[in-house]
Amino acid sequence: MKNHIITIVLLALVAYIATPRIVSLLKGPAETPTIFAAGLTLDQAVEQSAVTGKPMLVLVTADWCPPCQALKRGALIDPEVAQWVQDNMIPVYLEDGTNPDAIRMLPVRSYPTTLVIQEGNILGQFSGNVSASKFLSSIQDLTSKS
Repeated sequence: MKNHIITIVLLALVAYIATPRIVSLLKGPAETPTIFAAGLTLDQAVEQSAVTGKPMLVLVTADWCPPCQALKRGALIDPEVAQWVQDNMIPVYLEDGTNPDAIRMLPVRSYPTTLVIQEGNILGQFSGNVSASKFLSSIQDLTSKS
């Protein structure tokens, strides 16, 4: 009886952990957020950053990554985040399957990774899915370092 209870508890824990990932995979890849509509390459963004003085917001993501999809469906489409990025940054979207060479040049250890880069210097980075308010405060803090 005791072994059955342990088995049930372990199965419930696995289900609790796996369910969000399974749901995300069933939904499929999220649309690319509109803040990345310009479709800039990393090189193009470096040039624009040099001209405008704005730092780059680089999102490194993958279609197979559930936290990436959650970030793209959440914080990155938040109107306040989108407006702040549009006004203050040069956004770059790097997809694992499409931009592997550009991603290899960056210190990315997990997906999603968000980097703030200016004048060739990484001002900071963070990984994972975060709320819109946390995303915005993080990029604002990082850009204030420049």
